[in-house]
Amino acid sequence: MGTSSGIWTLFTDGALNVRGSGLGIVLRPPTGGVIRQSIKTTSLINNEAEYEAMIADLELAKGLRGEVIEEKYVSLLVVNQVNGSFEVREDRMQRYLDKIQVTLHRFKEWSLVHIPREENSEADALKNLGLSVEEDDILPGL
Repeated sequence: MGTSSGIWTLFTDGALNVRGSGLGIVLRPPTGGVIRQSIKTTSLINNEAEYEAMIADLELAKGLRGEVIEEKYVSLLVVNQVNGSFEVREDRMQRYLDKIQVTLHRFKEWSLVHIPREENSEADALKNLGLSVEEDDILPGL
């Protein structure tokens, strides 16, 4: 697969509840089509699920040789932290931010914009699907 120099649009959401964390990823390549992922993770704290979701979709876009990305995200806090408008005060969150910054710099161009929740319904649904999966339903080694 060759690289695609068009804009890859990414929609992401992450959340947690007592059963674990769910991540929803929607990736729209410039060539058309849609790639969707729902991910179940162990329980995370604070905004970790949001950061984990963003890292997963950036890695997916890079793995598919995306070069120019536009990330659309509902968490205003995370958007402002990644864009440098808000300070990160916890060491754990700073490590996530550092990883995202390193990953973003692997792209030729990138932007991160805040969107209202209603514009992110597909990633939200995938996140909720991840939240609904029971631990016993997850296959080991995948």
